[in-house]
Amino acid sequence: MKPARVVGAGLSGLAAAWCLSGAGFDVEVVEASAHPGGLIETLSTRHGPVERAANAFVWTETTERWFRAIGVRPEFPLPASRRRFIFRNGRARRWPLGPIETLGMGARLGATWARRGFAPRVDETVAAWGRRVVGRAATSALVGPGLQGVYAAPPDRLSASVIFGERRRGRTVSAAPRGGMGELIEKLYAALVARGVTFAFGRSIDALDPATPTVICTNAPAAAALVKPHAPALGAAIAAVPMNRMVTATAFFEPRLDDLHGFGVLFTRDSGVEALGALFNTDIFVDRGADRSETWIYGSIDPAAPLPSDTDLAARLEHDREILTGQRRSPVAVFWTRRVPALPIYSAAIDDVRRRIGDLPPWLALAGNYLGRLGVAKLLDVAADASARLGGATSPESRARA
Repeated sequence: MKPARVVGAGLSGLAAAWCLSGAGFDVEVVEASAHPGGLIETLSTRHGPVERAANAFVWTETTERWFRAIGVRPEFPLPASRRRFIFRNGRARRWPLGPIETLGMGARLGATWARRGFAPRVDETVAAWGRRVVGRAATSALVGPGLQGVYAAPPDRLSASVIFGERRRGRTVSAAPRGGMGELIEKLYAALVARGVTFAFGRSIDALDPATPTVICTNAPAAAALVKPHAPALGAAIAAVPMNRMVTATAFFEPRLDDLHGFGVLFTRDSGVEALGALFNTDIFVDRGADRSETWIYGSIDPAAPLPSDTDLAARLEHDREILTGQRRSPVAVFWTRRVPALPIYSAAIDDVRRRIGDLPPWLALAGNYLGRLGVAKLLDVAADASARLGGATSPESRARA
């Protein structure tokens, strides 16, 4: 069999290895850390599961095929999760705009439609696009919180052409493995080992061998260093992609009758809350613990500043939750996750990477969220595309071995 190498054993790397091995390649996966999964990990605690990163996949035909191929049973959100809130002017609201603001937004949308001005302009940020298309109030109270909940960055740092350039559908359905996101990683890894894919953990790669077809499935900074010797302009473009530092807190509280129920809440930047948003885990999926489980997300932390201590973070969490609930309550337990670096900021630098992707030599492919497609479900598609570039199978079920 022809050898192939995958650098990185996160979700993208495991998916690329699956597609390549299904096409008959002899695959080696090299991973700098001690275990597979990358950012995705489910921690089991006596209080309930803790997701270290994403808590679900967008449920698509591709996701369904992967779940079926790996033997993972999906779990779909509870009815309570249909309620989503934005916190503004001291209150969590299903619709954050007042009547006059809503009318103003509608008028702007109508005028924009009449002059066919929805398309982003050159170098336009999401904040500038929003002010032009829906107005200042809707941008700060609706567009900004909604996008920061997905991209973990404020709208003035996001590129409108990157965010709105990809075709989008209406409201999507989420799904998660019954055992948490880590279950898919565990089963995919086990299936790869059974196929004969080899793994080298705790090993870093400093240079690539052009004689071996390779898929790079690392974060942007690591990918840039590996790409530069073979595609200098593309490597420089990847290196220019800014990265977030992320901190999340999964906290367990004694449940109360007056708890806010729903999928979660996003916060406007003038709300006095530092968190970008909070997920109400026990309202989203079953079996998330007997106590109330919430995940609070803090992103876009100043890269030059040191990461806050647990004590400082605990004070922030209690302060933010008091603003939301009007009560100061200490959690039964809290689990902190720090990611440095975490996600790419979807700035105009992403467009530059996409323009230069053709610089790659034919033996080299990339799979990562810095290519402009964010979300764990989309990473499966990106990994399959990277595998196909090297002659691998594009379907998770293609040429599956017993």
